[in-house]
Amino acid sequence: MIKLVIFDADETLWHVEEGYASTLVLPLRKVNDGLVIDAVGVKVWLFHGVRELLEGLRRRGVIVSLASANDEEPNKVKLLLELFGIMRYFSFPQVNWQKKSQNVRKIVELVREKLGVNLDFEEVIFIDDSEFNVTDVKNRCPGVKAFRVGRDIPSIALLYENLDSFLQA
Repeated sequence: MIKLVIFDADETLWHVEEGYASTLVLPLRKVNDGLVIDAVGVKVWLFHGVRELLEGLRRRGVIVSLASANDEEPNKVKLLLELFGIMRYFSFPQVNWQKKSQNVRKIVELVREKLGVNLDFEEVIFIDDSEFNVTDVKNRCPGVKAFRVGRDIPSIALLYENLDSFLQA
């Protein structure tokens, strides 16, 4: 049974019009529930189905976290999570330039220690848009089920529609 799902941010939960979250220019401004604009007009769109997916995972008792390759300070990923109104879903988000496998290991360790959850790698799913990151996690975190958005998972919206069967994977 899956107990933890870890998401990447850029191009997994949202699309940054130019670059990635760390390249955005502060301040960021919320236009609506699905769109944020930075100080020079670069747009960030939350992918369709993200909120529904996060809520669906929460209803099923699945812990959700995030591993994002972006600057720790200023933490624009955290700011985007807050502006999109989805920060509350994420436990122990890791935003830094370490390998995704290191961040997955750190999140698993924090879930065990801080939440007291008996958690094995076989009970973890990692979702990213980068083949490099998916391969890194598969190789360095044996047992974690790692999927690439756009290849293994066509879209977040389709993942939500097939959530129960996905969690059985």
